[in-house]
Amino acid sequence: MAFNSVQFFIFWFILYGVYLTVFQQIKVRSLVLLLGNITFYTILSGWSVIILFLASFFDFQIGKRISQTEDESQKRVWMRLSVVLNVALILGFRHVADWLGLNQMNSEWHFPIPILFIGVSFYAFRSMSYVFDIYYENIETAEHNLIHYWTYASFFPIMLSGPILTASDFLDKLKSNNWGISSRDISLASFYITLGVVKKFILGNYIAMNFVDRVFESYSFFTGLEVFLASILQTFSLYLDFSGYTDIALGLGLLLGFNIPDNFNFPFLAQNITEYWKRWHISLSNWFNAYLYFPLSYQLRQLKKFGTSLSVFVVFLISGFWHGTSPNYWVWGIMHALCMVWDIYSSQWRVQWRKTIPMAIYKPISIFITFGFLTYSGIYFKARTIESADGMINKILDGIDWSLFPVWFDLYENVALMGIGVIIFHYSMSRTYPKVKSWVQNQTWLISAMVMILTIFIAYQFNRLGSLPFYYLQF
Repeated sequence: MAFNSVQFFIFWFILYGVYLTVFQQIKVRSLVLLLGNITFYTILSGWSVIILFLASFFDFQIGKRISQTEDESQKRVWMRLSVVLNVALILGFRHVADWLGLNQMNSEWHFPIPILFIGVSFYAFRSMSYVFDIYYENIETAEHNLIHYWTYASFFPIMLSGPILTASDFLDKLKSNNWGISSRDISLASFYITLGVVKKFILGNYIAMNFVDRVFESYSFFTGLEVFLASILQTFSLYLDFSGYTDIALGLGLLLGFNIPDNFNFPFLAQNITEYWKRWHISLSNWFNAYLYFPLSYQLRQLKKFGTSLSVFVVFLISGFWHGTSPNYWVWGIMHALCMVWDIYSSQWRVQWRKTIPMAIYKPISIFITFGFLTYSGIYFKARTIESADGMINKILDGIDWSLFPVWFDLYENVALMGIGVIIFHYSMSRTYPKVKSWVQNQTWLISAMVMILTIFIAYQFNRLGSLPFYYLQF
């Protein structure tokens, strides 16, 4: 059930209407939200909702066991059991099922029911973080109310693509007597949803559907210029899609009374890959840092820079595998690992370079080089196979005929203008964005809500426009 579907609008208005009438009663409020989560996930994924709640029940019990015992060895056993169970979920319902074709109705295995656990990766990381926080005593007492924990585990706005919300913040808010939604919350929520709809359903979808996806699916039919432009626009298209979903999730969460942390902070302003991962998919980066990188680098601290580099390499290998089983994701992960290792070993050199090179020159060059790497590695992330990615890169290296640009611009004028607008916005709004949010919060919530409704209407009109005809400049 996509956020732009009629089903979702019906679901939301029914849920929210009931939710607002009972929000002052903690137990009833939690139960209504849990039923909403169940309904959302059942419509989305059918019978696998049972797997979701069985899996979360196990971690609920494991959390209690860790909290109740004083024996450190037993705590480790329970913690590791949670890791095994959640990793098995990711492998079984995402990776192995894909390998065996069990998620396809025409599978050669003829499995009678497709195995779908949509959002399993984000669920597993969120669930493991709860157990880790109890184990490391970041949470003093385990949750003893199963309804509350199930509500956290299945919270529908963040179920599909995050952010990875910490259990303590969510559960504290869920059980709080001081609960309410102010007009400032509604204004900001409307702003988030409006921004998310523009990013994902107007700009991102249009650019991807009418140009980027076509080139990546059939790059051999396109010129080096088109492949080059598609590679650049793919980087922004992925950002629009992912951050747009996050913005909508932030808005929905705020309307339900929960402050979900932002997941993106103008990532293409990063001057190196280390900074990029502090700006992109922030909740996932924080998860890997807290529960994998820091513990691993601590164990390898005697190896100094080599130990740090090895920890980074392991993290990004796991990150690549987490994103998918195709080898192109592993290549993407290795690329980012190598760049992070470069950042570690070149840190002192870069400090010296910044002292000798004026910042007005050093900063834009660093941003340009970093974005170039993101575009290059993004080809491997987006392409279906390593061979396709290599083919696209070779097409670019064979030569770009810039004389074709006016023709391309005429054929893909809307795509070009949208892409230029996104680039200008991204590189010019980072400083004013917090001020814009503050200004929006101080406006009448009714105005923000009306703008949101108008934007959703416009997004539907864009969907009705359909796609542009196929154009191949080389023919």
